Amino acid sequence: MEFNELNLGCAFLVGIATNLLGKRLAERCPRSPRLLWWLGILLPFTVAHILLLGEPAFARMVGLCTVLLLAMKTLTYMEWLKAEGSTIPMQRWLAFSFLWFGMQPKAWVGKRRKQEWVSHLQVGLLCMVLGAVGFSVYVFFEGNYFPLSFILLSLMFHYGVLRLNTAFWRAMGFPVRTLFKNPLKIHSFREFWGAKWNLGYSQMMARAVQRPLLPKLGPKGAIFAVFLVSGLFHEFAITVPTMKGFGGPFLFFVGHGVAVFLEKKPHRFLGLLCLASLVLGLPFLFPAEFVTGIIEPVENLWQLWFNLL
Repeated sequence: MEFNELNLGCAFLVGIATNLLGKRLAERCPRSPRLLWWLGILLPFTVAHILLLGEPAFARMVGLCTVLLLAMKTLTYMEWLKAEGSTIPMQRWLAFSFLWFGMQPKAWVGKRRKQEWVSHLQVGLLCMVLGAVGFSVYVFFEGNYFPLSFILLSLMFHYGVLRLNTAFWRAMGFPVRTLFKNPLKIHSFREFWGAKWNLGYSQMMARAVQRPLLPKLGPKGAIFAVFLVSGLFHEFAITVPTMKGFGGPFLFFVGHGVAVFLEKKPHRFLGLLCLASLVLGLPFLFPAEFVTGIIEPVENLWQLWFNLL
């Protein structure tokens, strides 16, 4: 897969500059309008998009998602300062921004303390090994069922690599929390999105979208707004890199937002329905163009590595 390293490097620099300037602005002007911070996401993303227009989908995804992640860190930090007022020292900010996928600034404020980390290490290693072995078998037999490919990659990265990252920072004395928890025992759509899957992102959405809109839209309306914004963000991360398949991710999140809006009491049936809808909805969340432009190159690289062993 060929790409222009200079263009990708420039996109990274856009993300880094946005992140560092955002920290400085947040600390100097913690009461600045929220609209300014949302523009602080859209403007650098647009610049990175233009820089990477001629690059392969995989390189575009890496560059654009990096800019999004670093910009969202500053958005979360601004909301944190409005509510809590505790600044993060620069050294810790660099770790929080560039070496941690979570969005909770609280873990990076205050004195370091001894944290339990061994169980996170054990679970992370187990998930990473199982995911890697499973994905190797999938690639070896030339599997073509994308949901299975996604599940194995997720097991390896979300539940393996990121859990090891959690273990590392907890061993360093920072009380970071697990970002991806076991989804198999859920009892509602809301429990999956709010307490099991990508908790760093859900914390950021709760702080930056749900809380500000709560007085105007009420509890359910504010939560539904979270799903609308999440649909747009996933368009940025999934369909914009491939420039095809627009609308699928947004419809996926709208559908789950409606489910959360309508559900009342948690029930095991709702949990099973949520899991089934996640698997069946993957083609909407990840259109065919994403699979061919992003996932298949990963499978090809894995196959190449597998052949070299």
